Amino acid sequence: MLNLSKIKQQLPPGLEDNAVEFYVSENEIKCLHKGVPYFWGDFPEWIITKIEEDMLLNPDAVKALVSWDITKRDDMMRQYIICRFGGFDGNADISDNGSIEHVEYFECGRRGNCSYEGKLCASIKVGNEHLTKQEINVIKKIATGKSNKIIADELCISEETVNTHNQNIQRKLGVSSKLEIIPWAVRRNIVEPQS
Repeated sequence: MLNLSKIKQQLPPGLEDNAVEFYVSENEIKCLHKGVPYFWGDFPEWIITKIEEDMLLNPDAVKALVSWDITKRDDMMRQYIICRFGGFDGNADISDNGSIEHVEYFECGRRGNCSYEGKLCASIKVGNEHLTKQEINVIKKIATGKSNKIIADELCISEETVNTHNQNIQRKLGVSSKLEIIPWAVRRNIVEPQS
């Protein structure tokens, strides 16, 4: 008889707990909570209230929405959720205890070309620091196996600057090599796993 108590697996947030995981699938915003997938428009009211409270704590994001000419409450909330929580990343967007963590990187298709990038979307927080946009670019290049020289050429920066970014990334992530950056980036949806 198999001892099931020894089986350890990580379940997605919201599958069997009070956490909430937002995600975009088939052009729809959804969330998973207590094992139930909800579509935008049918989210439990407490989740809507929690997002609205979070928006009020992030006035720069709200200003970015207004600059984008998104001014109706539901439209603002919908875009806020997409930009800040759109990826299914295995980390709760609203934790079991009701707190919101902004640690998600969602490749929405506008990254690098969106004038609201960094204002509306969440930057990636690691410990008490954030990864910069350029550090994320370097991480993406590292994950493709490119040398520092090629990364420097492609990003139009010096090789010395790439080395500095590598050191800063490793320090922020608490890893000791470029190789260890890759699994972290895959888990955070910064790069896609190879199939």
